[in-house]
Amino acid sequence: MKTYMVKITIDGKELEVPEGTVIIQAALENDIHIPHYCYHPDLSIDGNCRMCLVEVEGMPKLPIACATPVADGMVVHTKNENVTKAQESVMEFLLINHPIDCPICDQAGECGLQDYYMNHGLHNSRIGLREKVLKRKVIDLGEMIVLDTERCILCSRCIRFFDEVTHTGELQFYKRGDRTEIGTYKDQPIDNSYSGNVVDICPVGALTSKDFRFKQRVWFLKGTKSVCPTCSTGCNIRIDHTKGVVFRLVPRRNPEVNKSWMCDKGRMAYPLINGENRLKYPMIRNGENLEPSPWEEALDRVVKELKKIKEESGPEAIAGIASPQGTNEDLFLFKKWIREGIGTSLMDFRVNDEDKKVREMEDSILRRKDENPNTRGALALDLVPKNGGLDTKGILTAVKEGKIKGLYLQRPIDHFPDKTLLKEALEKAEFVVMHATHNGEGMRAAHVVLPSCTYAEKDGTFTNYEDRVQQIHRAFPPIGESRPDWEIFRDLLVHFGVSLSFPTAQDVFLQLSKEERAFQGMTLKGIGDLGRRISS
Repeated sequence: MKTYMVKITIDGKELEVPEGTVIIQAALENDIHIPHYCYHPDLSIDGNCRMCLVEVEGMPKLPIACATPVADGMVVHTKNENVTKAQESVMEFLLINHPIDCPICDQAGECGLQDYYMNHGLHNSRIGLREKVLKRKVIDLGEMIVLDTERCILCSRCIRFFDEVTHTGELQFYKRGDRTEIGTYKDQPIDNSYSGNVVDICPVGALTSKDFRFKQRVWFLKGTKSVCPTCSTGCNIRIDHTKGVVFRLVPRRNPEVNKSWMCDKGRMAYPLINGENRLKYPMIRNGENLEPSPWEEALDRVVKELKKIKEESGPEAIAGIASPQGTNEDLFLFKKWIREGIGTSLMDFRVNDEDKKVREMEDSILRRKDENPNTRGALALDLVPKNGGLDTKGILTAVKEGKIKGLYLQRPIDHFPDKTLLKEALEKAEFVVMHATHNGEGMRAAHVVLPSCTYAEKDGTFTNYEDRVQQIHRAFPPIGESRPDWEIFRDLLVHFGVSLSFPTAQDVFLQLSKEERAFQGMTLKGIGDLGRRISS
Protein backbone atom coordinates (compact mmCIF):
# COMPACT_ATOMS: atom_id res chain seq x y z
CA MET A 1 0.00 0.00 0.00
CA LYS A 2 1.32 3.42 -0.98
CA THR A 3 2.19 5.77 1.89
CA TYR A 4 1.05 9.34 1.33
CA MET A 5 3.14 12.10 2.85
CA VAL A 6 1.82 15.39 4.18
CA LYS A 7 3.66 18.62 4.93
CA ILE A 8 3.27 20.23 8.34
CA THR A 9 5.07 22.87 10.37
CA ILE A 10 5.90 22.45 14.07
CA ASP A 11 7.47 25.41 15.89
CA GLY A 12 8.60 26.87 12.58
CA LYS A 13 10.19 23.61 11.42
CA GLU A 14 8.80 22.27 8.14
CA LEU A 15 8.34 18.48 8.16
CA GLU A 16 7.10 15.80 5.81
CA VAL A 17 5.44 12.88 7.62
CA PRO A 18 3.19 9.94 6.68
CA GLU A 19 -0.53 10.59 6.53
CA GLY A 20 -2.26 9.28 9.67
CA THR A 21 0.63 10.15 11.99
CA VAL A 22 -0.46 11.94 15.16
CA ILE A 23 1.21 15.24 16.04
CA ILE A 24 3.25 13.89 18.97
CA GLN A 25 4.71 11.10 16.82
CA ALA A 26 5.68 13.56 14.10
CA ALA A 27 7.32 15.82 16.69
CA LEU A 28 9.23 13.16 18.62
CA GLU A 29 10.53 11.53 15.42
CA ASN A 30 11.98 14.90 14.45
CA ASP A 31 13.59 15.72 17.81
CA ILE A 32 10.83 18.08 18.94
CA HIS A 33 9.81 17.15 22.46
CA ILE A 34 6.21 17.58 23.52
CA PRO A 35 5.68 16.79 27.24
CA HIS A 36 3.49 13.75 27.84
CA TYR A 37 2.65 11.06 30.39
CA CYS A 38 0.01 8.70 29.06
CA TYR A 39 1.34 8.48 25.49
CA HIS A 40 3.68 5.58 24.74
CA PRO A 41 4.81 4.62 21.21
CA ASP A 42 4.09 0.91 21.77
CA LEU A 43 0.71 1.24 23.49
CA SER A 44 -2.70 2.42 22.35
CA ILE A 45 -3.53 6.11 22.64
CA ASP A 46 -5.56 6.97 25.74
CA GLY A 47 -5.37 10.75 25.86
CA ASN A 48 -6.08 11.10 29.57
CA CYS A 49 -3.17 13.09 31.00
CA ARG A 50 -3.70 16.23 28.83
CA MET A 51 -0.05 17.17 29.19
CA CYS A 52 0.57 17.18 25.44
CA LEU A 53 -1.76 20.10 24.66
CA VAL A 54 -0.58 22.13 21.65
CA GLU A 55 -1.95 24.94 19.55
CA VAL A 56 -2.96 24.24 15.96
CA GLU A 57 -3.68 27.27 13.80
CA GLY A 58 -7.32 27.26 12.78
CA MET A 59 -8.54 25.12 15.68
CA PRO A 60 -10.68 26.90 18.32
CA LYS A 61 -9.23 24.96 21.30
CA LEU A 62 -5.92 23.40 22.22
CA PRO A 63 -5.97 19.76 21.04
CA ILE A 64 -3.95 16.93 22.58
CA ALA A 65 -1.01 16.03 20.36
CA CYS A 66 -1.26 12.29 21.03
CA ALA A 67 -4.74 11.95 19.48
CA THR A 68 -4.71 14.58 16.73
CA PRO A 69 -3.71 13.32 13.27
CA VAL A 70 -1.60 15.56 11.06
CA ALA A 71 -3.12 17.22 8.02
CA ASP A 72 -1.48 18.77 5.00
CA GLY A 73 -0.53 22.38 5.70
CA MET A 74 -1.08 22.05 9.47
CA VAL A 75 0.82 24.60 11.59
CA VAL A 76 1.51 23.54 15.19
CA HIS A 77 2.89 25.54 18.13
CA THR A 78 4.18 23.68 21.20
CA LYS A 79 5.79 26.47 23.19
CA ASN A 80 3.73 29.65 22.94
CA GLU A 81 1.99 31.46 25.80
CA ASN A 82 -1.34 29.62 25.46
CA VAL A 83 0.34 26.20 25.48
CA THR A 84 2.65 27.06 28.38
CA LYS A 85 -0.26 28.29 30.51
CA ALA A 86 -2.25 25.12 29.76
CA GLN A 87 0.69 22.89 30.65
CA GLU A 88 1.17 24.71 33.95
CA SER A 89 -2.50 24.11 34.79
CA VAL A 90 -2.23 20.42 33.95
CA MET A 91 0.87 20.09 36.13
CA GLU A 92 -0.89 21.77 39.05
CA PHE A 93 -3.82 19.39 38.67
CA LEU A 94 -1.55 16.30 38.55
CA LEU A 95 0.31 17.44 41.68
CA ILE A 96 -2.78 18.32 43.75
CA ASN A 97 -2.58 15.14 45.83
CA HIS A 98 0.98 14.07 45.12
CA PRO A 99 2.94 13.39 48.35
CA ILE A 100 6.02 15.34 47.16
CA ASP A 101 8.36 12.71 48.62
CA CYS A 102 11.04 13.08 45.95
CA PRO A 103 14.01 12.76 48.38
CA ILE A 104 13.02 9.19 49.29
CA CYS A 105 11.47 8.18 45.96
CA ASP A 106 13.31 5.53 43.97
CA GLN A 107 12.26 7.23 40.73
CA ALA A 108 14.17 10.42 41.57
CA GLY A 109 16.51 11.29 38.73
CA GLU A 110 14.36 9.71 36.02
CA CYS A 111 10.92 10.96 36.99
CA GLY A 112 8.75 12.65 34.38
CA LEU A 113 6.86 14.49 37.08
CA GLN A 114 10.05 16.06 38.43
CA ASP A 115 11.36 16.95 34.98
CA TYR A 116 8.14 18.46 33.71
CA TYR A 117 7.56 20.43 36.91
CA MET A 118 10.95 22.08 36.46
CA ASN A 119 10.26 22.83 32.78
CA HIS A 120 6.51 23.45 32.72
CA GLY A 121 5.37 24.02 36.31
CA LEU A 122 7.34 25.93 38.96
CA HIS A 123 4.09 26.94 40.65
CA ASN A 124 3.28 27.10 44.35
CA SER A 125 0.62 24.57 45.28
CA ARG A 126 -2.71 25.95 46.44
CA ILE A 127 -3.35 22.68 48.29
CA GLY A 128 -1.69 22.24 51.68
CA LEU A 129 -0.18 18.94 52.73
CA ARG A 130 -2.99 18.34 55.27
CA GLU A 131 -5.62 18.84 52.55
CA LYS A 132 -4.18 16.21 50.20
CA VAL A 133 -6.06 12.95 49.67
CA LEU A 134 -4.05 10.18 51.31
CA LYS A 135 -3.80 6.81 49.57
CA ARG A 136 -2.08 3.50 50.19
CA LYS A 137 1.69 3.21 50.08
CA VAL A 138 4.29 0.38 49.73
CA ILE A 139 1.92 -2.29 48.43
CA ASP A 140 3.69 -5.58 47.64
CA LEU A 141 2.55 -6.83 44.22
CA GLY A 142 4.72 -9.92 43.95
CA GLU A 143 8.34 -10.71 43.16
CA MET A 144 9.02 -7.70 40.94
CA ILE A 145 6.83 -4.73 41.88
CA VAL A 146 6.06 -2.34 44.73
CA LEU A 147 3.07 0.00 44.31
CA ASP A 148 2.65 3.47 45.85
CA THR A 149 -0.82 4.73 44.91
CA GLU A 150 -0.20 8.24 46.28
CA ARG A 151 2.36 8.90 43.57
CA CYS A 152 0.23 7.55 40.71
CA ILE A 153 -1.03 10.10 38.15
CA LEU A 154 -3.47 7.57 36.61
CA CYS A 155 -1.86 7.65 33.17
CA SER A 156 -3.03 4.03 32.56
CA ARG A 157 0.20 2.95 30.85
CA CYS A 158 0.56 -0.08 33.15
CA ILE A 159 -3.07 -1.08 32.65
CA ARG A 160 -2.75 -0.88 28.88
CA PHE A 161 0.48 -2.91 28.97
CA PHE A 162 -1.20 -5.83 30.72
CA ASP A 163 -4.29 -5.49 28.51
CA GLU A 164 -2.54 -5.10 25.16
CA VAL A 165 0.89 -6.74 25.41
CA THR A 166 0.56 -9.67 27.81
CA HIS A 167 -3.26 -9.86 27.54
CA THR A 168 -3.50 -10.77 31.22
CA GLY A 169 -5.19 -7.65 32.63
CA GLU A 170 -3.81 -7.74 36.19
CA LEU A 171 -4.01 -3.99 36.88
CA GLN A 172 -7.18 -1.92 36.75
CA PHE A 173 -8.63 1.36 38.06
CA TYR A 174 -10.59 1.13 41.31
CA LYS A 175 -12.87 3.66 43.07
CA ARG A 176 -13.92 7.02 41.62
CA GLY A 177 -13.08 10.71 41.53
CA ASP A 178 -10.06 11.85 43.53
CA ARG A 179 -10.05 8.44 45.28
CA THR A 180 -9.31 6.56 42.05
CA GLU A 181 -6.24 4.35 42.18
CA ILE A 182 -4.69 1.46 40.30
CA GLY A 183 -4.34 -1.99 41.79
CA THR A 184 -4.90 -5.71 41.44
CA TYR A 185 -7.96 -7.56 42.64
CA LYS A 186 -7.64 -7.79 46.43
CA ASP A 187 -3.94 -6.82 46.06
CA GLN A 188 -3.13 -10.21 44.57
CA PRO A 189 0.52 -10.53 43.47
CA ILE A 190 1.28 -10.10 39.78
CA ASP A 191 2.47 -13.45 38.48
CA ASN A 192 3.58 -12.42 35.02
CA SER A 193 6.91 -13.06 33.30
CA TYR A 194 6.91 -9.56 31.78
CA SER A 195 5.82 -7.61 34.86
CA GLY A 196 9.04 -5.60 35.15
CA ASN A 197 8.07 -3.60 32.07
CA VAL A 198 5.43 -1.64 33.96
CA VAL A 199 8.19 -0.26 36.18
CA ASP A 200 10.01 0.97 33.06
CA ILE A 201 6.97 2.67 31.56
CA CYS A 202 5.65 4.23 34.77
CA PRO A 203 6.48 7.93 34.27
CA VAL A 204 6.51 8.61 38.03
CA GLY A 205 7.41 6.61 41.14
CA ALA A 206 4.14 4.72 41.54
CA LEU A 207 5.50 1.36 40.35
CA THR A 208 9.05 0.63 41.44
CA SER A 209 11.28 -2.41 41.12
CA LYS A 210 11.52 -4.55 44.24
CA ASP A 211 14.97 -5.70 43.11
CA PHE A 212 16.38 -2.22 42.34
CA ARG A 213 14.55 -0.37 45.12
CA PHE A 214 16.89 1.83 47.20
CA LYS A 215 20.03 0.17 45.79
CA GLN A 216 21.43 3.09 43.81
CA ARG A 217 20.52 6.61 42.74
CA VAL A 218 20.18 6.65 38.97
CA TRP A 219 22.39 9.70 38.49
CA PHE A 220 25.36 7.63 39.67
CA LEU A 221 24.72 4.99 36.99
CA LYS A 222 26.19 4.80 33.51
CA GLY A 223 24.11 3.25 30.73
CA THR A 224 25.69 1.05 28.06
CA LYS A 225 23.79 -0.18 24.99
CA SER A 226 23.78 -3.94 24.63
CA VAL A 227 21.72 -7.02 23.69
CA CYS A 228 20.14 -9.53 26.07
CA PRO A 229 22.00 -12.87 25.86
CA THR A 230 19.34 -15.12 27.39
CA CYS A 231 17.54 -16.20 24.20
CA SER A 232 17.71 -15.89 20.43
CA THR A 233 15.26 -12.97 20.22
CA GLY A 234 18.10 -10.55 20.99
CA CYS A 235 16.13 -7.91 22.87
CA ASN A 236 17.90 -4.56 22.91
CA ILE A 237 18.84 -3.55 26.44
CA ARG A 238 20.75 -0.98 28.45
CA ILE A 239 23.21 -2.11 31.11
CA ASP A 240 23.06 0.30 34.05
CA HIS A 241 26.27 0.09 36.05
CA THR A 242 28.83 1.93 38.14
CA LYS A 243 32.36 1.03 39.23
CA GLY A 244 32.23 -2.36 37.51
CA VAL A 245 28.99 -3.45 39.18
CA VAL A 246 25.74 -3.95 37.23
CA PHE A 247 22.62 -2.77 39.08
CA ARG A 248 19.95 -3.47 36.51
CA LEU A 249 19.12 -4.30 32.90
CA VAL A 250 16.34 -2.34 31.21
CA PRO A 251 14.91 -2.64 27.69
CA ARG A 252 16.07 -0.33 24.94
CA ARG A 253 13.48 0.42 22.27
CA ASN A 254 13.88 -1.33 18.94
CA PRO A 255 10.58 -1.41 16.98
CA GLU A 256 11.85 -4.29 14.80
CA VAL A 257 12.92 -6.64 17.62
CA ASN A 258 11.44 -6.11 21.07
CA LYS A 259 9.66 -2.74 20.82
CA SER A 260 10.07 -1.36 24.38
CA TRP A 261 9.88 -4.66 26.26
CA MET A 262 11.95 -7.48 27.72
CA CYS A 263 11.07 -10.54 29.78
CA ASP A 264 11.77 -10.77 33.50
CA LYS A 265 14.14 -13.71 32.96
CA GLY A 266 16.41 -11.53 30.85
CA ARG A 267 15.97 -8.58 33.20
CA MET A 268 17.13 -10.63 36.17
CA ALA A 269 20.17 -12.17 34.43
CA TYR A 270 22.52 -9.40 35.59
CA PRO A 271 23.61 -11.02 38.91
CA LEU A 272 25.62 -13.56 36.86
CA ILE A 273 27.86 -10.71 35.74
CA ASN A 274 28.51 -9.65 39.33
CA GLY A 275 28.67 -13.23 40.61
CA GLU A 276 31.16 -14.09 43.33
CA ASN A 277 32.04 -17.31 41.53
CA ARG A 278 33.44 -15.55 38.48
CA LEU A 279 36.57 -17.18 37.08
CA LYS A 280 39.26 -14.51 37.32
CA TYR A 281 42.50 -16.21 36.24
CA PRO A 282 43.70 -19.19 34.15
CA MET A 283 43.80 -22.61 35.79
CA ILE A 284 46.08 -25.59 34.99
CA ARG A 285 45.52 -29.11 36.24
CA ASN A 286 48.09 -30.40 38.70
CA GLY A 287 47.14 -33.94 39.63
CA GLU A 288 43.54 -33.87 40.82
CA ASN A 289 43.44 -30.10 41.31
CA LEU A 290 43.14 -27.04 39.11
CA GLU A 291 45.60 -24.38 40.20
CA PRO A 292 45.97 -20.70 39.24
CA SER A 293 48.43 -19.94 36.46
CA PRO A 294 49.83 -16.94 34.57
CA TRP A 295 48.33 -16.41 31.12
CA GLU A 296 51.53 -17.13 29.22
CA GLU A 297 52.05 -20.41 31.02
CA ALA A 298 48.46 -21.47 30.33
CA LEU A 299 48.67 -20.57 26.63
CA ASP A 300 52.02 -22.32 26.28
CA ARG A 301 50.55 -25.45 27.88
CA VAL A 302 47.61 -25.45 25.45
CA VAL A 303 49.85 -25.01 22.42
CA LYS A 304 52.39 -27.60 23.61
CA GLU A 305 49.82 -30.33 24.33
CA LEU A 306 47.78 -29.77 21.17
CA LYS A 307 50.90 -29.71 18.99
CA LYS A 308 51.98 -32.96 20.59
CA ILE A 309 48.64 -34.63 19.79
CA LYS A 310 48.73 -33.22 16.26
CA GLU A 311 52.25 -34.54 15.62
CA GLU A 312 51.57 -37.98 17.11
CA SER A 313 48.03 -38.64 15.87
CA GLY A 314 47.29 -36.01 13.23
CA PRO A 315 45.07 -32.91 13.32
CA GLU A 316 41.87 -34.99 13.11
CA ALA A 317 42.63 -36.26 16.61
CA ILE A 318 41.60 -32.81 17.87
CA ALA A 319 38.08 -31.38 17.80
CA GLY A 320 36.44 -28.15 18.91
CA ILE A 321 32.96 -27.31 20.17
CA ALA A 322 32.05 -23.64 19.90
CA SER A 323 29.41 -21.77 21.89
CA PRO A 324 26.48 -19.72 20.52
CA GLN A 325 26.89 -17.62 23.68
CA GLY A 326 29.92 -16.12 21.96
CA THR A 327 29.85 -13.09 19.67
CA ASN A 328 30.33 -13.29 15.91
CA GLU A 329 33.87 -12.07 16.49
CA ASP A 330 34.51 -14.84 19.05
CA LEU A 331 33.16 -17.51 16.71
CA PHE A 332 35.02 -16.20 13.68
CA LEU A 333 38.36 -16.51 15.45
CA PHE A 334 37.31 -19.86 16.98
CA LYS A 335 36.90 -21.17 13.43
CA LYS A 336 40.27 -19.75 12.43
CA TRP A 337 41.87 -21.33 15.49
CA ILE A 338 40.40 -24.77 14.76
CA ARG A 339 40.90 -24.76 10.98
CA GLU A 340 44.01 -22.65 10.43
CA GLY A 341 45.75 -23.11 13.76
CA ILE A 342 45.14 -26.73 14.64
CA GLY A 343 44.29 -27.68 11.06
CA THR A 344 41.26 -29.87 11.76
CA SER A 345 37.75 -29.79 10.29
CA LEU A 346 36.14 -31.37 13.35
CA MET A 347 33.92 -28.74 14.91
CA ASP A 348 30.33 -28.07 15.87
CA PHE A 349 28.45 -25.73 18.19
CA ARG A 350 25.13 -27.55 18.65
CA VAL A 351 24.90 -29.10 22.09
CA ASN A 352 21.15 -29.31 22.64
CA ASP A 353 19.38 -28.74 19.29
CA GLU A 354 19.95 -24.98 19.34
CA ASP A 355 19.57 -24.79 15.56
CA LYS A 356 16.09 -26.37 15.77
CA LYS A 357 14.91 -24.22 18.68
CA VAL A 358 16.28 -20.88 17.49
CA ARG A 359 13.01 -19.69 15.96
CA GLU A 360 10.56 -21.56 18.18
CA MET A 361 8.59 -19.39 20.61
CA GLU A 362 8.57 -20.18 24.31
CA ASP A 363 5.73 -17.74 24.88
CA SER A 364 3.54 -15.55 22.69
CA ILE A 365 5.49 -12.33 23.25
CA LEU A 366 9.29 -12.39 23.02
CA ARG A 367 11.01 -15.44 24.50
CA ARG A 368 12.31 -18.20 22.27
CA LYS A 369 13.25 -21.75 23.24
CA ASP A 370 16.87 -21.31 22.18
CA GLU A 371 18.62 -19.77 25.19
CA ASN A 372 21.56 -18.44 23.17
CA PRO A 373 21.97 -15.02 21.56
CA ASN A 374 24.04 -16.12 18.57
CA THR A 375 22.90 -19.45 17.16
CA ARG A 376 22.12 -17.86 13.81
CA GLY A 377 25.56 -16.26 13.83
CA ALA A 378 27.18 -19.66 14.36
CA LEU A 379 25.16 -21.06 11.45
CA ALA A 380 26.05 -18.11 9.23
CA LEU A 381 29.72 -18.66 10.08
CA ASP A 382 29.35 -22.32 9.07
CA LEU A 383 30.39 -23.84 12.39
CA VAL A 384 28.80 -27.18 11.54
CA PRO A 385 30.25 -30.48 10.29
CA LYS A 386 31.20 -30.62 6.60
CA ASN A 387 31.39 -33.53 4.17
CA GLY A 388 30.07 -36.14 6.57
CA GLY A 389 31.98 -34.78 9.53
CA LEU A 390 31.07 -35.38 13.14
CA ASP A 391 28.45 -33.42 15.05
CA THR A 392 28.82 -32.80 18.78
CA LYS A 393 27.48 -36.25 19.69
CA GLY A 394 29.77 -37.83 17.10
CA ILE A 395 32.74 -35.88 18.47
CA LEU A 396 32.06 -36.99 22.03
CA THR A 397 31.57 -40.59 20.90
CA ALA A 398 34.89 -40.47 19.07
CA VAL A 399 36.57 -39.06 22.19
CA LYS A 400 35.07 -41.86 24.28
CA GLU A 401 36.39 -44.42 21.77
CA GLY A 402 39.87 -42.89 21.84
CA LYS A 403 39.79 -41.68 18.22
CA ILE A 404 39.83 -38.03 19.26
CA LYS A 405 42.38 -37.24 21.95
CA GLY A 406 42.22 -33.44 22.26
CA LEU A 407 39.01 -31.53 22.94
CA TYR A 408 38.64 -27.74 22.85
CA LEU A 409 35.47 -26.34 24.45
CA GLN A 410 34.55 -22.68 24.18
CA ARG A 411 32.16 -23.16 27.12
CA PRO A 412 31.36 -25.97 29.58
CA ILE A 413 28.72 -28.20 27.95
CA ASP A 414 26.94 -29.43 31.08
CA HIS A 415 23.63 -29.03 29.24
CA PHE A 416 24.47 -31.79 26.72
CA PRO A 417 21.47 -34.15 27.07
CA ASP A 418 23.43 -37.44 27.22
CA LYS A 419 25.16 -36.94 30.57
CA THR A 420 26.69 -40.42 30.56
CA LEU A 421 28.35 -39.97 27.17
CA LEU A 422 29.63 -36.52 28.18
CA LYS A 423 31.13 -37.85 31.43
CA GLU A 424 32.78 -40.83 29.70
CA ALA A 425 34.19 -38.66 26.90
CA LEU A 426 35.69 -36.06 29.25
CA GLU A 427 37.24 -38.79 31.37
CA LYS A 428 38.72 -40.50 28.31
CA ALA A 429 40.16 -37.37 26.61
CA GLU A 430 43.91 -36.96 26.88
CA PHE A 431 43.70 -33.18 26.92
CA VAL A 432 40.71 -30.88 27.44
CA VAL A 433 40.84 -27.08 27.11
CA MET A 434 37.87 -25.06 28.28
CA HIS A 435 36.85 -21.42 28.39
CA ALA A 436 34.63 -20.43 31.31
CA THR A 437 33.16 -17.27 32.80
CA HIS A 438 32.35 -18.85 36.16
CA ASN A 439 33.75 -21.55 38.39
CA GLY A 440 31.61 -24.68 38.19
CA GLU A 441 31.34 -28.44 38.10
CA GLY A 442 31.86 -28.48 34.34
CA MET A 443 35.46 -27.30 34.77
CA ARG A 444 36.59 -30.34 36.74
CA ALA A 445 37.37 -32.47 33.69
CA ALA A 446 39.51 -29.76 32.03
CA HIS A 447 43.30 -29.79 31.96
CA VAL A 448 43.48 -26.05 31.22
CA VAL A 449 40.71 -23.54 31.93
CA LEU A 450 40.92 -20.08 30.37
CA PRO A 451 38.84 -17.27 31.94
CA SER A 452 36.60 -15.52 29.42
CA CYS A 453 34.66 -12.38 30.22
CA THR A 454 30.91 -11.85 29.98
CA TYR A 455 29.07 -9.96 27.24
CA ALA A 456 28.98 -6.87 29.50
CA GLU A 457 32.78 -6.68 29.41
CA LYS A 458 33.44 -6.80 25.67
CA ASP A 459 32.49 -5.30 22.33
CA GLY A 460 31.08 -7.38 19.53
CA THR A 461 27.97 -8.46 17.63
CA PHE A 462 25.24 -11.08 18.00
CA THR A 463 22.99 -12.39 15.21
CA ASN A 464 19.44 -12.98 16.41
CA TYR A 465 16.78 -15.47 15.29
CA GLU A 466 15.83 -13.43 12.20
CA ASP A 467 19.47 -12.94 11.12
CA ARG A 468 19.66 -9.39 12.47
CA VAL A 469 23.23 -8.49 13.42
CA GLN A 470 23.23 -6.26 16.53
CA GLN A 471 26.03 -4.63 18.48
CA ILE A 472 26.98 -5.09 22.12
CA HIS A 473 29.31 -2.65 23.86
CA ARG A 474 31.75 -3.01 26.73
CA ALA A 475 30.28 -1.49 29.88
CA PHE A 476 33.47 -1.84 31.94
CA PRO A 477 36.80 -3.73 31.82
CA PRO A 478 36.82 -7.54 32.25
CA ILE A 479 36.89 -8.75 35.84
CA GLY A 480 40.22 -10.08 37.13
CA GLU A 481 42.38 -11.48 34.32
CA SER A 482 39.48 -12.67 32.17
CA ARG A 483 39.55 -11.85 28.47
CA PRO A 484 37.14 -11.81 25.53
CA ASP A 485 37.05 -15.16 23.71
CA TRP A 486 38.23 -13.59 20.45
CA GLU A 487 41.31 -12.23 22.20
CA ILE A 488 42.14 -15.69 23.60
CA PHE A 489 41.85 -17.29 20.16
CA ARG A 490 43.95 -14.50 18.63
CA ASP A 491 46.74 -15.09 21.15
CA LEU A 492 46.60 -18.87 20.65
CA LEU A 493 46.85 -18.44 16.89
CA VAL A 494 49.91 -16.25 17.32
CA HIS A 495 51.46 -18.83 19.70
CA PHE A 496 50.70 -21.49 17.11
CA GLY A 497 52.60 -19.55 14.47
CA VAL A 498 49.73 -17.96 12.53
CA SER A 499 50.51 -14.35 11.65
CA LEU A 500 47.63 -11.94 12.31
CA SER A 501 46.88 -8.71 14.13
CA PHE A 502 43.52 -7.82 15.62
CA PRO A 503 43.92 -5.11 18.29
CA THR A 504 40.16 -4.68 18.82
CA ALA A 505 36.86 -6.47 18.27
CA GLN A 506 36.10 -3.87 15.61
CA ASP A 507 39.16 -5.05 13.65
CA VAL A 508 37.93 -8.64 13.91
CA PHE A 509 34.51 -7.66 12.55
CA LEU A 510 36.13 -5.80 9.66
CA GLN A 511 38.03 -8.95 8.68
CA LEU A 512 34.96 -11.11 9.25
CA SER A 513 32.93 -8.95 6.89
CA LYS A 514 35.59 -9.46 4.21
CA GLU A 515 35.96 -13.22 4.57
CA GLU A 516 32.49 -14.48 5.48
CA ARG A 517 29.95 -14.42 2.65
CA ALA A 518 26.92 -13.89 4.94
CA PHE A 519 28.47 -10.75 6.45
CA GLN A 520 30.07 -9.26 3.34
CA GLY A 521 29.63 -5.52 2.97
CA MET A 522 28.54 -5.01 6.56
CA THR A 523 29.98 -2.22 8.66
CA LEU A 524 29.45 -1.39 12.31
CA LYS A 525 28.24 2.05 11.26
CA GLY A 526 25.69 0.43 8.97
CA ILE A 527 24.54 -1.88 11.76
CA GLY A 528 24.08 1.11 14.06
CA ASP A 529 22.03 0.95 17.24
CA LEU A 530 19.11 -1.04 15.83
CA GLY A 531 20.92 -3.72 13.86
CA ARG A 532 20.89 -4.88 10.26
CA ARG A 533 19.68 -8.15 8.80
CA ILE A 534 22.14 -10.36 6.96
CA SER A 535 19.69 -10.82 4.10
CA SER A 536 19.14 -7.09 3.60
